[in-house]
Amino acid sequence: MRLLAATAAALAGLGLAIGAAAPALAAPAVTGVSISAPTTATAGDTFEVTVTLTGATDVFGYEAVLAFDPSVVSYVDGSAVVPAGGFDAVHTASGSVDLVYTRLGTSPALSGDIVSTLTFTATAAGSTAFTVRSLSLVDSASAVVTSANAATSPALTITPAAVSSPTPTPTSSAGGSGDAGTSAGGTGGSSAVDGDLASTGSNALPYVIGALALLAAGAAAVLFTVRRRRAGDAR
Repeated sequence: MRLLAATAAALAGLGLAIGAAAPALAAPAVTGVSISAPTTATAGDTFEVTVTLTGATDVFGYEAVLAFDPSVVSYVDGSAVVPAGGFDAVHTASGSVDLVYTRLGTSPALSGDIVSTLTFTATAAGSTAFTVRSLSLVDSASAVVTSANAATSPALTITPAAVSSPTPTPTSSAGGSGDAGTSAGGTGGSSAVDGDLASTGSNALPYVIGALALLAAGAAAVLFTVRRRRAGDAR
């Protein structure tokens, strides 16, 4: 309310508000206050909250304090949308937004419904309602009146944001994939052939040794036979 009074006084001092010489009017008033807000949201969503002052008469400016649970929602700075032909200022605190609006220059005071919209972000799972905690009105002569009207929106329920499961990263088997085999041994075909040849050479070693042993035994037998024949001829 002090912010609204200071604003109205400043405008009056600058000659922007209608002076006391103007014809006397009824005190500024509204017949009701309503709040429109969603009832469900997902963490990370942005949404609008609309405050409507209904049945306004001679409202040159107003100050509305909107309260909420700061652990689950936050106000988006600079998002206020107010009636044309006026000036607005927003002060934020933990759990509240203080919206001040005033007409400019010789613009006429407002009558009927006055609509202001604020944008919020759902920051965490939980629940909150939006409440007009206080409402002050100023008329065209800069008189400030505290309104008894208040309003609370239905509770907004915020659900956690969906968490997508990470895509599993393929892992190679102990023997390696086809690509791994290709990179290790050149092309897939040559890798298989080379591996078979290397395996064959290693496994055939006992047979080669055995073959050489048999060859050596055969050569010894031939040599022994030749020696026996030479000895017989000598006799």
